[in-house]
Amino acid sequence: MLREIDLIRILMSYHPDWEKNPEAFLELTILISSIDCRCLESGEVDFEQIMGPKLDNVAKVLMSITNVQLSPYKDFADLKKDGHPTTFLSECLVEVLEKVHSEAPAAVGAGIQNEGEVFCLEDHFKDKDSEKLFLKLWPYISAIED
Repeated sequence: MLREIDLIRILMSYHPDWEKNPEAFLELTILISSIDCRCLESGEVDFEQIMGPKLDNVAKVLMSITNVQLSPYKDFADLKKDGHPTTFLSECLVEVLEKVHSEAPAAVGAGIQNEGEVFCLEDHFKDKDSEKLFLKLWPYISAIED
């Protein structure tokens, strides 16, 4: 199983998609807010907590570290109110998680060996330059990891 930080790293690797598509950016903020709310662990989904101030904070942080195109929406509040999140990023995560499960069922991280093969999380990055973006995000999430 991948850690939450690995999921965020994978999501950051799709930055060319969510920086230019406001609905993909909305999906990204919802996914990160969901990860931050820890609803993935319990299996319970608290939409009020996910869609509340945490979502706005996630959007604010991401917009402070990279340029996000929100047009035709005037701001994130408008996007949140009238936008419809894509499913593109969720589908990408599902593909990676299925691959992790099939290649390394006992995986607990990004370098697990399975019958001579090594599972490497970085092989699933769409954009290798995303690590720079992730490093800008790190100060905001490092406290969560501790």
